[in-house]
Amino acid sequence: MKYDSGKLEGGYRLAYIHRTKRYLFMAEAAIILIFTIYLLVVEGGFSLRPFFLSINSFIYFVLIMLLVIALESFVFTILEMRFMSSDSARFITTQRAFRSSLLWIFVSLLVILLLWAPILPEMVDDEMGSGGGLEASSSSEPTVASFFNTDPLGLTEVDVITFQANGLVEVFILNEENYERFESSGKEVLGGYRVNPEYEVRPELAVDFPATTHGRFYILAYSVDGTPVDVEYSMTQRVSPSMVTYLPVMALLFLAAYSIWAVYNFVQNKRYVKGIYR
Repeated sequence: MKYDSGKLEGGYRLAYIHRTKRYLFMAEAAIILIFTIYLLVVEGGFSLRPFFLSINSFIYFVLIMLLVIALESFVFTILEMRFMSSDSARFITTQRAFRSSLLWIFVSLLVILLLWAPILPEMVDDEMGSGGGLEASSSSEPTVASFFNTDPLGLTEVDVITFQANGLVEVFILNEENYERFESSGKEVLGGYRVNPEYEVRPELAVDFPATTHGRFYILAYSVDGTPVDVEYSMTQRVSPSMVTYLPVMALLFLAAYSIWAVYNFVQNKRYVKGIYR
């Protein structure tokens, strides 16, 4: 947090600390920006048509850098208080640091509870779940539908696709590259590139969708006997497994760091209050 050197009566030493902190944080902000762009380019985590920005590509690097910056800010604050000439200035500094720590603690706890709460999968599915219907009428020419396997930010992904039909149907799910390459090659060739091992809907089929990179996928439905068959499908969503695995760990690190920092500033604040009124 930025303070006025004159108001806090720290003299040239405090001004030097502020200047050093500002330059260091500016350099680290530039590093974050540059490496975020680099990670997005390397992992193919960004596109305009359709829009896609993979937060998973850079979120952990950014969080690690923010944790480093937080620890550095603790050190700078301690140095600032060392060169402040009055207890009232130290009191203000520790009070502000304590209040900001409480905010970070609250955010960290919220992230942990949201990502580890049993109700989260149901919330995601209710808000993000999708589906549709199509009519399969040929045993050789498919009826086609398409979908994206993740949301535009890569926070959620398709978990299970459930098919229901009022007749015998075969469904193939292909990624965009294979579908466009072998679209005219016939049913047998297309079937060799499906991502779903089970493909017969009799009269229901649940497909565990594999973990893949963001992309468009195609559902190809064939009527086994060539008679028109209505096919309904629904998709359940889940929070990206990497988010559930690693983000709470980072939140725990922030929680631990800011809890210790809050206790330290609370104790120091009480000490400086006594110094003011002594």
